Amino acid sequence: MTDARARGETGRPPTLAVVEDDSVFREEVLLPVLNQSGFAAVGMPRALDLYRAMTLQAYDLVLLDIHLPDEDGFSIASHLRRLSPRVGIVMLTGYASSEDRMRGLRAGADAYLPKPADMEEVVATLRNLSRWVVNDTEPAPPRMKWRLDERGWSILTPRGREVEMSLAERQVMAVLAATPGVPVQRETLIAKLVRNAYDFDPHRLEMLVHRLRKKCQQSTEEELPLRSVRGIGYVLNW
Repeated sequence: MTDARARGETGRPPTLAVVEDDSVFREEVLLPVLNQSGFAAVGMPRALDLYRAMTLQAYDLVLLDIHLPDEDGFSIASHLRRLSPRVGIVMLTGYASSEDRMRGLRAGADAYLPKPADMEEVVATLRNLSRWVVNDTEPAPPRMKWRLDERGWSILTPRGREVEMSLAERQVMAVLAATPGVPVQRETLIAKLVRNAYDFDPHRLEMLVHRLRKKCQQSTEEELPLRSVRGIGYVLNW
């Protein structure tokens, strides 16, 4: 029985293109697990196959390897992001260095996962991303929730209270709020704060998040739904 948890409020399975040139890994591992997990997943070995398929069908998500026979994944991600700012892009690759992760994220990937693959993590990442991508065109019911003000300078709580933010806090929250429910890499957040991420002490990001949580708690007696994700970064669940 197909797992329906990947389906959004639309009730349809998210469409997923799996671009991976290792046919055994693609056909015997990725596609069976992803289709069983509620995605409408199709596999293809090359960038050219993806581009041809996209002329016939729009995909909600793309799971992308970097080392492909006709084009590297960084270039593909950049091209996809220019074509569609709403497509969800997850890189799954053996290129696991911090430099490669930063390059992938800057190219437009929403998440960057290393091989060998933890399929539970792959599925969870795609599910979280699909909630944003698939439901983005659906009208949300009117309700009060955590949100940013129109300028992105303050946080507005469900009770209508306002929490002002510093410039650094605004920069971090803008990235997190753009993909609610989707974990954001620490490197992505740091890149918004400084030009050279390698000159930045990661503990400064932790302190910034800690102070922002504390500020919300003290000012409004409400807890900001900002959580750390072990080994990845942070996720904003609003």
